[in-house]
Amino acid sequence: MGYNIKFSVHRNPLKDADGNDTYQVRHETSATVGKEYLLKQLEHNLIRPEIMDSALSLLQRLIVEQLTDNHRLHIEGLGTFYLKLGFRKRYDEQGEELKIHFTDPTKITGNDVTIENVGFTPDKEFLKQFNAHGYHFVNATGRGNVGHSAQYTEEEMKARLDEWFKTHDVITRGNLQGYFGLTKYMAQKWLDRFCSQPNACLVGRKIGQTVVYRRR
Repeated sequence: MGYNIKFSVHRNPLKDADGNDTYQVRHETSATVGKEYLLKQLEHNLIRPEIMDSALSLLQRLIVEQLTDNHRLHIEGLGTFYLKLGFRKRYDEQGEELKIHFTDPTKITGNDVTIENVGFTPDKEFLKQFNAHGYHFVNATGRGNVGHSAQYTEEEMKARLDEWFKTHDVITRGNLQGYFGLTKYMAQKWLDRFCSQPNACLVGRKIGQTVVYRRR
């Protein structure tokens, strides 16, 4: 495990009140690792991967069972899982999604509600581990240089979205930034594009302060 956390510097699309450019930093990731990688690492540490695979499947089932039984699930040292609910999507005769809103709370029934997402709040002990090893932060783009979004064609973006939705039901702008190596501006630009095309492949819905996007 390395101790150098890479970051890149990016220009914000909007200037400050005085008209000056402002900048942000983001984590510069090189890959996404998944279950297969985790199981291989466990095998190297003398834990049989088939046992851990079964344990992960059991954990997944228990999370679903507890959350749908109206509990939050707290795993001490890791964090708390909980459900995020919203209104079920509805469509008009042309297949366009309707914007659902209620002005009379007595009209809301269980048929209007659906599970939108699963939330996770990490424990303080878990967060502390990220700062417990004296990590150094290294500018991957070089001091004074400003990074840019990774470049993709529309076909490449759709192919990677297909991969994402094989294991996820929704995607957010933050997910898109991290998974695709995009700036905040470019991530939102792609999402807006995929929601507004004649054959739009995504549809967005605001939940609290976050917009989540699903397959149309």
